[in-house]
Amino acid sequence: MIARKIVAVPLLLGAFALAACGSGSTDDPGTGPTDQPSAIAASAQDINAQDRSTLAQGGEMKLAVSDLGTNWNPLEIDGNNNELTGIRNTFLPNYFNFDAKGAYTPNPDFLTSAEVTTQKPTVIHLVLNPKAVWGDGSPIDVDDLTATWKACNGEQKTFKCASTDGFDQIKSITSGSDKFDVTVTFKDAFPDWASPLSGPLKAESVKDAKTFNEGWATLDNDWLSGPFKVDKEDRTQKTIDVIPNDKWWGDKPLLDKITWRTVATDATPNAFVNGEIDAFDIGPDPNGYQQAKGVADATVRQAAGPNWRHITFNSKAGVLKDEKVRQALVKGLDRASIGESDLAGIDFPISQLNNGIILSNQQGYEDEGKATGIDYNPDQAKSDLDTLGWVAGSDGIREKDGKKLEVKFSALDGVPASQNEALQTQNQLNAIGVKVDIVNVPAADFNTTLSGHSFELIAFTWIGTQFPYANINQLYGTGSESNYQQLSLPDVDKLTAQIKVETDPAQRTVLANQTAQLLWKSVGIVPLYQRPELIATKSKLANYGAFGLSSPVWTNVGFQK
Repeated sequence: MIARKIVAVPLLLGAFALAACGSGSTDDPGTGPTDQPSAIAASAQDINAQDRSTLAQGGEMKLAVSDLGTNWNPLEIDGNNNELTGIRNTFLPNYFNFDAKGAYTPNPDFLTSAEVTTQKPTVIHLVLNPKAVWGDGSPIDVDDLTATWKACNGEQKTFKCASTDGFDQIKSITSGSDKFDVTVTFKDAFPDWASPLSGPLKAESVKDAKTFNEGWATLDNDWLSGPFKVDKEDRTQKTIDVIPNDKWWGDKPLLDKITWRTVATDATPNAFVNGEIDAFDIGPDPNGYQQAKGVADATVRQAAGPNWRHITFNSKAGVLKDEKVRQALVKGLDRASIGESDLAGIDFPISQLNNGIILSNQQGYEDEGKATGIDYNPDQAKSDLDTLGWVAGSDGIREKDGKKLEVKFSALDGVPASQNEALQTQNQLNAIGVKVDIVNVPAADFNTTLSGHSFELIAFTWIGTQFPYANINQLYGTGSESNYQQLSLPDVDKLTAQIKVETDPAQRTVLANQTAQLLWKSVGIVPLYQRPELIATKSKLANYGAFGLSSPVWTNVGFQK
């Protein structure tokens, strides 16, 4: 959730986030996603774009990471972390480059061409770059694509994949004249075909469930491929350094070194002010925004990507097992004021988000709060709870059958937005007779808290992709590892299956909004607002910043002379 955005991943930058799966969907890789809702504001990019020939050769770029996690596998549930994705982009294959509008083309360093030869079922002809090799010198070929597909197509349940979406739609992967001539055949029409083909993992690294799930605890250069390679991964100092890959066949990186060191989220702005790091993701952190604005040789770069804050309700925990109670809680939440409070002091437009699939600035957006009546209405929330038998006690907290109406909100230590959202939720729900206990969770325990479902309410950011219809099943599908709300909605599963194969853009949007309405009524993921992408950078840092819908080209990142 989540940089190349493949999977829904938690973002640990001022506000935790997860990156949602999906990397492409169009019949022509050269023209970009023509069948997706367009997002005008979300197409912005602010990276100090400069021709690489004008930049200095050499130098070290210093960045912060809130936690290095325990698993580097981008497809495994515990490795599905947006911060780690930002690091992995320097040393793992990326088959497509995305521009500021989210349009994508084959990345020639890895993929010579990608052509749709048949629409229904979708058949893709790929020509892989024969120069592309893994760190051990072996070629990146059809065997790697095949192994990656089989690891996450859902047939082998012991593989802990963050999502099977897309992989489960592939029928076969075959080679032609050689192992770089690849044909991918899908089971049916599949407009988001580029999603599972965004870049393979080395076959050896996903050869069995134990290797897939546990073999990525530390990085092995033999399994990596990109313009950089790992120079040092220090778990004691909690740092990772990458340097130019001596086996790299493309343009030489401008930077001599990139260093990430672990810095607590709330300490990151000070590290930037003190010159210890060259850039950081401000996120919804007013204090960090003001600190960055005060640095003389710095710039705050701004874009509106497809990322959004939300609260996940664990439908199998305590009183949240009752859908009617969950709906009443939503009616007691002034989500617009929560967003305004999160972003107070940040110069960025904000609007409440009432759709869990399509953003408010995208074509086809439907306000599901308005459509269902499940929106801020504290008087109705009180009435609904009365009807359900939850009656206010002497202390104002509602009771039923001797049990208090009480929920726990897991707030992340050192994450201002999470802490603020917990407090706002506590105050607002108290007004309708609900007791909210705030449970502080260490940042390092974020992933395991989610995957272990050891929470009742928790807030973080979903890191979206250029393709909003490619990841619906990951977040909401029955049995998905990323379905942290633990809801099984058969009608949603059926609609999602239809969306996967629907090639008519208008009908696809209709189906998506039907799905969004069912999701809204179920109250599993409750959106708050579209999260701003605010990246503070040193002013001379070029080709890096707020990428919006685009992807970084790490060989071109460097400093102006």
